[in-house]
Amino acid sequence: MAKKLPKIINQEEFEKLFDATRRLRDKALPKSKRKLNQYMIAMILAAEGGMRISEIVGYKNKDGSWKIQPLNKSQIEDASIRVIGGKGKKDRIVPKPKRFNATAVKELPLFIQRRSLQRFITALGNQVLGKQITFHTLRHYFGSHLAGNNRPLHEIQMLMGHSRLDTTGIYLHANPKQAVEGAREAF
Repeated sequence: MAKKLPKIINQEEFEKLFDATRRLRDKALPKSKRKLNQYMIAMILAAEGGMRISEIVGYKNKDGSWKIQPLNKSQIEDASIRVIGGKGKKDRIVPKPKRFNATAVKELPLFIQRRSLQRFITALGNQVLGKQITFHTLRHYFGSHLAGNNRPLHEIQMLMGHSRLDTTGIYLHANPKQAVEGAREAF
């Protein structure tokens, strides 16, 4: 069965989303500022660290127990983040985004709800980009950005925590313009 190409955004579009969130935060009341700041941290972790929403804010079972624990300070290392028990109960190492500074680390764990974060990103995408996106689109940005910078496919697979190489392979097709240019150069 053929895999659908993911919805992707480029670096310029991500920066527009991030800047719009920063402007909202700067105008917000104190209670909303903290929430928007945590949204910005989550955006950075997904777009520049390739983390899933459940690996950032956690995921609970129906009985209220944690299926996946939220990201906490002990998982942060100098240049990387240790994802523990992610999708499929797999551990992996992802790059620590440059913008994920000491102030952001102090905010961990993030106390935001998944649905709230997802709704915010969807509304922000419609408002700022005129595009229908989800929080997972930020993770797709991470994969396509690495592929666009010619990172080896097996490295992208490892960083994204994919079991199958063909799942990671969708990012090779995510930039049709670059693929066409590459093919033209080959002949």
